Amino acid sequence: MTDIISTAIDSLKEAYLTQRKLFEAGTIAELVSVGRGEDKATRGDWESEAAIIEFLKSQYAPITLFSEEHGTTSLENNHPKYFGILDGIDGSSALVKNPASRCGTMLTIADSLTPTYDDFIFAGITEYATNRIVYGIKGEGVFEIAFPEMRKKQLLPFLQKPFSSECIIKVDCYTSDYAPDITAGMDDFKRFMNQHVAEKLIGKAKLEGAVSSAAMCLDLVAGNVDAVAQVVAKGVFEPPAMYVLTKELGGVATDLQGNDLRYKTWKPVGMNINAALFSSSSAINAELIKLINHKYS
Repeated sequence: MTDIISTAIDSLKEAYLTQRKLFEAGTIAELVSVGRGEDKATRGDWESEAAIIEFLKSQYAPITLFSEEHGTTSLENNHPKYFGILDGIDGSSALVKNPASRCGTMLTIADSLTPTYDDFIFAGITEYATNRIVYGIKGEGVFEIAFPEMRKKQLLPFLQKPFSSECIIKVDCYTSDYAPDITAGMDDFKRFMNQHVAEKLIGKAKLEGAVSSAAMCLDLVAGNVDAVAQVVAKGVFEPPAMYVLTKELGGVATDLQGNDLRYKTWKPVGMNINAALFSSSSAINAELIKLINHKYS
């Protein structure tokens, strides 16, 4: 397992360096016509995925990758041992509006070819806007690499706080700060999250919006927010990474009914819209589930 983890970390460094180069050249948000996903692809999307795929190929990594822009790629056709999920740039709609927005690559790896969430052993996120990579290793914790000095530190576990009206909850798509017509279904995602999450929590906690799961997840692991309500749709690229990082810091990951994601089988879901909740403590998660499912008369 050590080899695939170190290779995955190095591949994320390649993606980060690619993103910095594109950002500094002013081309990271250019739209390209080569992506295979439902969303419009940026140069950052395509080239970030390509950087990771080519690096993993060069290291003969025994992995099958499910990626948004390049589709499914088996890097070791005869004997794949691992399954990976790759999103080149999570938050492209915000990226197109503002190339300096917080967004980045999300890479998650499982040691099963048909994984449950508990089978994911690694998750990493790049964020070129803040010059860092954050990654989690199952059973070992969460780490941050800061560029350009390449400083590495381990992040502290979550404080097990109780729920209060001062809790900060990030709600996916609870914002209009994104370019239209980039991410397929964005308006539908926003309506779903407003109806099923935000409207239930207004006045009960401090709500913040975002459109990049990568940025929201990094805010959670850094302790800047107490929970993240995440849209689950579009192939489900983001939740496995959020699951690994949340659990490794002692947090809780459930669906909106409070069911633990641990034994749920991961699979692409197309455009069926649902949501997941990632919380820094069981007390916060339990109260959020209670409020989200409360039936008003």
